[in-house]
Amino acid sequence: MESKGLTVSRDEFYQSKYDYYLRFNFWVVVVGALSSLTYFISDCIIFGHFQTQTLFSRFFVLLPLIAFIISAKKVKNYRVMVVFSYIIIHVIMWDTIFAIKFLPDKSHASEGFIIMQLLFFALGFASPFRISLPFHIAIFADILISNTFNHYENLDMMLSLGIPATAGILVTHFFIQYYYMDHFKTVKNLEHLSQYDQLTETYNRNRINQITDSDHMSFKKEYGEQITVMMMDIDFFKKVNDQYGHIAGDTILKKVCLCIKENLPEKSDFIRWGGEEFVIVIPNFPVSQGIFLAEELVSNVAKMDNGVCPITISIGISGYNGESYKDAIDAADRALYIAKECGRNCVKYVN
Repeated sequence: MESKGLTVSRDEFYQSKYDYYLRFNFWVVVVGALSSLTYFISDCIIFGHFQTQTLFSRFFVLLPLIAFIISAKKVKNYRVMVVFSYIIIHVIMWDTIFAIKFLPDKSHASEGFIIMQLLFFALGFASPFRISLPFHIAIFADILISNTFNHYENLDMMLSLGIPATAGILVTHFFIQYYYMDHFKTVKNLEHLSQYDQLTETYNRNRINQITDSDHMSFKKEYGEQITVMMMDIDFFKKVNDQYGHIAGDTILKKVCLCIKENLPEKSDFIRWGGEEFVIVIPNFPVSQGIFLAEELVSNVAKMDNGVCPITISIGISGYNGESYKDAIDAADRALYIAKECGRNCVKYVN
């Protein structure tokens, strides 16, 4: 699944759809289940007096509903919660089926099943179409199986009303998913633009907010205690722009960044800090290894063919002290200044 060059998985799309309608889905299940309890009143009206024969059937749904509410607080996976939601609605349906078994007048069953269609319609907003399809069609299995012991007087009417209603709802579900795709793509593209530099496809400075704690002063704990921070600069880049033009300069930026990204550890954060200056944060990576890696990066860039002109980079390195990420970046910046003072095309470290 692609969006303007941005590739995302179907699972990510379905999870996003569920997350967007999560509260709506939750309340559909809760309100639907609680509303079904009021059918006990209609049972009493059909009997003509208060009765207890359908009491268990009508209130049984409270048990799975409680489990659903508890699960909704702990489980966010769309596969689990969407399936659980449909199970609750089918439980409501079977509660109704077993209640009908005791009713002296079964002619109102068709109205009850049409009402159930509304709940299935509402669940389709949060559900992937591939999940809503089998669960919705299963309505007819419920009806046909229950007819073997309930012997509905108007089975033909239930099916003739239910089939077009189900078809219409499923078509609606398909288009809900189709049009949510536009919303999803727009959001993902905006997220991409807010985090990535369009030219180099490295992170932009907003990335710092994602990799630091809520106070935006220290790196997140999962980054570990040993973190290598690098400040990198392309040497004499202004001269490249002046002599070869900005288009050639953009080409060099992209080629240099691609060369570096190919040689960084998988979980590194490669951030365009401004112009031709970049910050590299490598979690769980000792500075001793960082110095060796930086020297390798400098060597690789100097040897590569960028299609414009020979180019070199300078790198300043520091280690994260566990307190302020700004101190680590400032130290790397000082080390970069020393590297430039020492002739560029080299690596310097500041403790």
